[in-house]
Amino acid sequence: MKKRAFLAVAALVGVVLVVGSTPAESVVHLQLDKSMPEADQVLTESPAKIVLEFSLKPELAVSRIAVKGDHGDAKLTDVARSEEDETILWAAFEEPLPDGDYAVNWVTSSGDGHPVRGEFSFTVRAGR
Repeated sequence: MKKRAFLAVAALVGVVLVVGSTPAESVVHLQLDKSMPEADQVLTESPAKIVLEFSLKPELAVSRIAVKGDHGDAKLTDVARSEEDETILWAAFEEPLPDGDYAVNWVTSSGDGHPVRGEFSFTVRAGR
């Protein structure tokens, strides 16, 4: 009986140590997991839209995506949420992008209200 109690306590301590070593930031706050286009990607044609996939469900009401290139700000539709996956936001380009370098700036927050923002770049080289 004492051996069982000891093993149960040892197992509980092990779980606490493992859970306690997980960075709180990655558990609590939303972060960008993937994007389309990907950061630093070189595209041979203009993307139809910017797609951002997060670790948690972002708050659509405060989410913004902006794309600035060599020719100025790209015109985007309003940010929308994917119908298939609530962690994905997207905005479509109103016109194809000309060749050049582009910076994507985004801002959102998760249910905790903590604002999260980021930036990445991509290049279009369609050769038109």
